Amino acid sequence: MATRIPEEVIEGIRQKANILDIIGQYVQLRKQGRNYFGLCPFHEENTPSFSVAPDKQIFHCFSCGRGGNVFKFIMEIEDLSFPEAVAKVAGMVGETLPDEYIGTAAPADPELALLRKMHTQAAAFYHHILVNTQVGETALAYLHQRGMADDLIETFNIGFAPDTGDVLWQYLHEHYDDDQLRTSGLFNEQDDGHLRDRFYNRVMFPVRDQGGQIVAFSGRILTKTDNAPKYLNSPETKLFAKRQVLFNLDQAKAKIREDHRAVLFEGFMDVISAYSAGVTNGVASMGTSLTDQQIYDLRRLTDRLVICYDGDAPGIAAAKRALGMLSGDQGFNVSVVVLPDNMDPDEFVQKNGADAFRRQIADQRLTPTGFGLRELRSRSDLNGDAGRAEYTDAALEIIAADPSPAARDNYLRGLSKQLDVDLNALQASLIQVQAQMPKQRPHSRRQTASPPRGAAPYDDYGGGAPAMMPPPAAEPRITLVERTEQDLLALMLAHSEVVDLVQGWTNGAFQFIDVNYQTLYLLWQDYIASGHDKHDVAGFNDYVPDAENALLAAVEMRNLPTDYTEDQVRDYLRILSRHPLHTQLRELQRQLHQARDNGDAAQELTLAQQIIALQIRLKGTPETDA
Repeated sequence: MATRIPEEVIEGIRQKANILDIIGQYVQLRKQGRNYFGLCPFHEENTPSFSVAPDKQIFHCFSCGRGGNVFKFIMEIEDLSFPEAVAKVAGMVGETLPDEYIGTAAPADPELALLRKMHTQAAAFYHHILVNTQVGETALAYLHQRGMADDLIETFNIGFAPDTGDVLWQYLHEHYDDDQLRTSGLFNEQDDGHLRDRFYNRVMFPVRDQGGQIVAFSGRILTKTDNAPKYLNSPETKLFAKRQVLFNLDQAKAKIREDHRAVLFEGFMDVISAYSAGVTNGVASMGTSLTDQQIYDLRRLTDRLVICYDGDAPGIAAAKRALGMLSGDQGFNVSVVVLPDNMDPDEFVQKNGADAFRRQIADQRLTPTGFGLRELRSRSDLNGDAGRAEYTDAALEIIAADPSPAARDNYLRGLSKQLDVDLNALQASLIQVQAQMPKQRPHSRRQTASPPRGAAPYDDYGGGAPAMMPPPAAEPRITLVERTEQDLLALMLAHSEVVDLVQGWTNGAFQFIDVNYQTLYLLWQDYIASGHDKHDVAGFNDYVPDAENALLAAVEMRNLPTDYTEDQVRDYLRILSRHPLHTQLRELQRQLHQARDNGDAAQELTLAQQIIALQIRLKGTPETDA
């Protein structure tokens, strides 16, 4: 069994971890007032409701309610147990947690932990075969021929599955039974019930989730055989859903944050070749097209995306599909790089070198309008009048859809020169096209907000302003009583003397109305009494049960003044003390209506007298929560 992690070790790691830096690896955060806001990584949303308070070292989502400190965040997003999360955070801040503190500690989800372990062992096994055995020499030579150096093979943990069909089963069968192996997606079951390796005669590319855990594989066939697909991916399992995974996102996200831009490629080899050329912010989808989940995961990290697909006709068509998914409300500033001579990124790097590829990504980006015009021109015949007219009409429709007046003017001037047509005539035609276009509703995700630090105030192509993250979502409405309880508890956590004031004015009999707030209040008193720092709210998060953790974050995120007055505290107590009277009044009013409906005049008179007496007692009470 694992040894319990000493509290001082946990505290030391938490003190070294800046929650803003840790969460910033998963969410693009923008400062709004004292806190930072972004799109919640735990549920899809259009308006940021996920908040991080760096001064308190906690997070909270005002929509889904999740909240806590840095360890809680890693536990939630990586599906880890508390000891595993502490170890993960330790590694992120350059510390190493001794094995004795992790050991055989129960994982958050034993089945997921088992699948992760199998995939990690399989990746190590395939990699060993590639780089250390005679069986792997042909595959290794193939990768070297493709320009893949040994350090790149190591970085992506590439391996090889030999053409035998059962080597992985023989290796893993020593540690797992067949029922466990069936769930992994690494094997196919034969008619007789025996398991055979799913991957054989393939160069193996491990697929990792955003936390760096191996969740699947993609195998590229080494020697082409009939009816065998070029690439074979793992099937979907409890560990892996291809719609939710972007290849290389775990390694690319740091560079994406630094550059404020991601580059989207079609395939794994393109990502790896781009990485070798110094473009390390590249990712690829796990299928033929993007999914909403993949788009959302990218939008949490950046609002700028470069599409760099193959330069041939299928690649151009795929880029058009991607642009269609990314247009409108997705909140991206999108550009497209079209590589010359129908080349894919891997071919371009091999032929023209790393410097030329980086220049393509940096200098040859097209706006969606520019890409649309280029694609239109490539399939248009301008030799005859009819072809020129059709091309002009289609080009004007593309230009009319551009949201930037300056960009529309620029494209019109280019079209005028290209066709040798009077600019004024084109402008008049554009107005007619725009008048016939359906009204577009405002793009709610492209409202103005503060740009990220270090970002240019305007995009470096097309002259348009970058897509900005909208302001954070408003806090959900709650009753006056609950808001009062939250505010009072927040003051008690921030100012220990408020506890003394409240207990003194109530002769030590104070209790919160809601049992959850009362539980937090008692836990806080116990936390302080046991010698903890009264300002260490982030540490208190580890002290409270999971059921109260999110509520604590919600309380701590209350936007209260840094100071308080005694009159403010008295008002809070007055509101809470009147709450039972309001509850009683509502019940009497309900009974009064019932007596009136029943024709019971005597009961009606008695209840009316009781209601009047209660209203007298409540006279002068501040606004109620009714």
